[in-house]
Amino acid sequence: MAGAASIKMMITNLTEKALVSPDLSNARRRSLSLFRDTVRHVPWVKQTYQVKYSEKAMTKVVAALFRERAHMENVHEIDRAIKKGRMDLEEVLHVWQGDMHVNAFFDKYLEVKPMAKLQAGSFLDKFYSNVD
Repeated sequence: MAGAASIKMMITNLTEKALVSPDLSNARRRSLSLFRDTVRHVPWVKQTYQVKYSEKAMTKVVAALFRERAHMENVHEIDRAIKKGRMDLEEVLHVWQGDMHVNAFFDKYLEVKPMAKLQAGSFLDKFYSNVD
């Protein structure tokens, strides 16, 4: 990120982290602002951190994480989540997080991992068969 866009984002992060929402509608507006800012920077994050997934898949992960917390109604919890999200976004945009951190984040949600198979003589097999 360079130029006026990075300065604007830095100012937005500073002001949004310092704010306290007086009501639920204000907290909702701030969370939508964080969502838009995060999605807006997905192409930059993909290029900078060399993420192997498509921008569309990365955007889906971000949207799913926001949808997971859509049920929250406590303004203080929402403010805390917004502050944490702003700090995470700031760390990514300033390249304070390493490639491995960002890639591991998306791997956790997008990569299908095969289930580990038990070996024939494993502890659980012996346990289930009641053998010492």
